[in-house]
Amino acid sequence: MKIEKNQVRILLLIPMLILSLAAYAEAEKNVFDIMEYRIQGNTVLSTDNIEQAVYPFLGEAKSVDDVELARGALEKTFHDAGFLTVLVNIPEQDVGSGVVKLEVVEGKVAKLRVLGAHYYALGAIKHKVPDFAEGTIPNFTQIQKQMAAVNGSADRSVTPILRPSKTPGKVEVDLKVQDSLPFHNGIELNNRYSNNTTETRLSGYMRYDNLWQAGHSLNMSFQVTPEDLNETKVVSGTYMIPYAGDYWVMYGVVSKSNISAVGDYKVIGNGNIVGMRYIHPLPALKTYYHSLTLGVDYKDFKETVGVLGSDSFNTPIAYTPFNMGYDATLKGEDSTTQLNTGVTFSVRGLGNDEQEFANKRYLAQSDFAYIRAGLKHTQNIYKGWQVYANVNGQLSNQPLISSEQFVAGGLDTVRGYLESSAFGDQGINTSFELRTPPLAKYVSGKIADMHGLAFYDAAHLSVNDPLPKQTDTFNLASYGLGLRLKGWHKMFAQVELAKALRSAGPVVEGDTRLHFRVGYDW
Repeated sequence: MKIEKNQVRILLLIPMLILSLAAYAEAEKNVFDIMEYRIQGNTVLSTDNIEQAVYPFLGEAKSVDDVELARGALEKTFHDAGFLTVLVNIPEQDVGSGVVKLEVVEGKVAKLRVLGAHYYALGAIKHKVPDFAEGTIPNFTQIQKQMAAVNGSADRSVTPILRPSKTPGKVEVDLKVQDSLPFHNGIELNNRYSNNTTETRLSGYMRYDNLWQAGHSLNMSFQVTPEDLNETKVVSGTYMIPYAGDYWVMYGVVSKSNISAVGDYKVIGNGNIVGMRYIHPLPALKTYYHSLTLGVDYKDFKETVGVLGSDSFNTPIAYTPFNMGYDATLKGEDSTTQLNTGVTFSVRGLGNDEQEFANKRYLAQSDFAYIRAGLKHTQNIYKGWQVYANVNGQLSNQPLISSEQFVAGGLDTVRGYLESSAFGDQGINTSFELRTPPLAKYVSGKIADMHGLAFYDAAHLSVNDPLPKQTDTFNLASYGLGLRLKGWHKMFAQVELAKALRSAGPVVEGDTRLHFRVGYDW
């Protein structure tokens, strides 16, 4: 019997057709409609979040693959929300009704331990990481913030370690602690002196950062003139209380000096300052950190030594200024930018005497106000070289008493001049630095940081409503070179040589001045 080629081809195709029909029939059996996903075991995500995750996988003619995609999408939603210990399973079920069940297994913390702490209470550390509390479903988005807070102290480092619990579906957490005694001391010698005073200043501090095992901090500071102990004596104290993520700070300064600085508080003459600050950190935005500050001070000055271009002699005054501030830090891959702004004001009748202000300075008023702002930027540019820029200013439209004026001159403002060489009701101060790459490796491996710098400083200040023949504007400028070192056997040092470009007070254009700081922290 003769068989044609076409007949052979047909005979060969018949088995393939039969197999295809069988596969199609099998596929038809695995296709089903999904009208609803029923989620079991969820206690942390909202209904809206769940519906958004599984909605794309509803409809007719769905398969097991679609269910797996829905499961994965839902699990990813939990993980994106920070719940990394949550799993989603597909239990055995009959899907003929159009309802598919997904089972959520929420991995709770079965046990929390704190290991290795010597100077910090175990309960206090646990309290700072509430998302690791036993019985809690940990949210790792919140845990990142909590761990950043608990590691905010240089005296304590906490590392979380997770492992599966003996109880299925749960985890155990160990918080491994490395800590040191939170007691710090420091002493410094410098030549930050003002006109008609001896040249050296000796200052020191003592600080304990974990009082009552509650994270309270107490700091005591002093400053004296070692060449003449009767010339300057300044003592200050600061007490900080962290509470519910915020900070309350109380401080006091007692001073007998011409012009002194302890921390951020400047005192002219003999006087006392007591004050309070409330600091509220705002929600961080990735690399942007910011906070609000509210404060009030009570300032009582018994006498004032004459100040260039400022107010009169021996005129006591007591008053109560208020202040509000906003501070922010933006961290980039190769840069850091810091902003601080604030307004200081005083209300007539609230602890202020109008006559005292009038006696203190002509046309000065007890209801004064001024704005201050500052901007700092550090930029890495090439192979460790850095550029640093700093701008600070104050704006006021009325005469201010000397303790509220803008000050320029000295190591922190315009190098090459004595401290507080010029006072003004308003002014601006700029500094620019070019910093070398780290030099420590060329000297000693025991030095944490060492670099050289070249700088240029300038300031312009003006006086509102000046008296006849009174200087109403001040211009300061300088340039120079410096060297900074820290971390060598816990010592630090700063030496900067500056040349003045303008005359101010006892400083004449062209004068050179060497500023230095040397100290020891432990």
